[in-house]
Amino acid sequence: MSPLRALFTFAVVATALPGPDDLLALVASVEDTLTTYLALGASTPFVSELAPIVGGIASHEGRLPLARVIIAVTLGGWVGTSLLYLSGRLKWEWLRRRSRTVRTTGTVALRIVKRNPWRASFLVRFLFGARILLPMACGAARVPLATYLPMSLLGSLAWSVTFAFVGLAAGEAAHAVLENIKQLESVLMVLGGVLIVAAGGWWWRRRLRRAERRNARTRPTE
Repeated sequence: MSPLRALFTFAVVATALPGPDDLLALVASVEDTLTTYLALGASTPFVSELAPIVGGIASHEGRLPLARVIIAVTLGGWVGTSLLYLSGRLKWEWLRRRSRTVRTTGTVALRIVKRNPWRASFLVRFLFGARILLPMACGAARVPLATYLPMSLLGSLAWSVTFAFVGLAAGEAAHAVLENIKQLESVLMVLGGVLIVAAGGWWWRRRLRRAERRNARTRPTE
């Protein structure tokens, strides 16, 4: 399989969501070559769970070794989140001026990152509703590279193993997962956004309560 063809086929998986027959044809067309793993890795930041699931199905069908699939997907996702981290570190203010989403939820994401940079760095691949914003916030918060790179790599590895085993263990049932993964991800993105907004509201109420207590302590006694 040529590099262009490999990238094209994985792009089709992301946009067209083929049925079981088409999926089997796709899996049957992959070969245990460097090009296939490069295509898996390069497509991971764009197709998310689809890449490790398709790789797991290919491993289930005996087309690809599971370990190589996990390595390719892990590195692809890790590189993608690292580039987002770099963009947040270098261009956060520019992004805030250009994007209303970054201005609103980005502030909450920054506070979450500053509160626990290790956990935030680990979860950059897992949080469906903040996969782009959270690594950018890690960069904007100046999380040290010595913290972000190893923790995001471990998180990418855990994420890749999880969804590769979905494809491997589910086998034929994974086809139905693929047909519905976009709908599931949309729901999870909404839930992630709701959680971020709820966290922001909780933080704001907590800040108001603290301000009221400070005012009460400083108010002169009659």
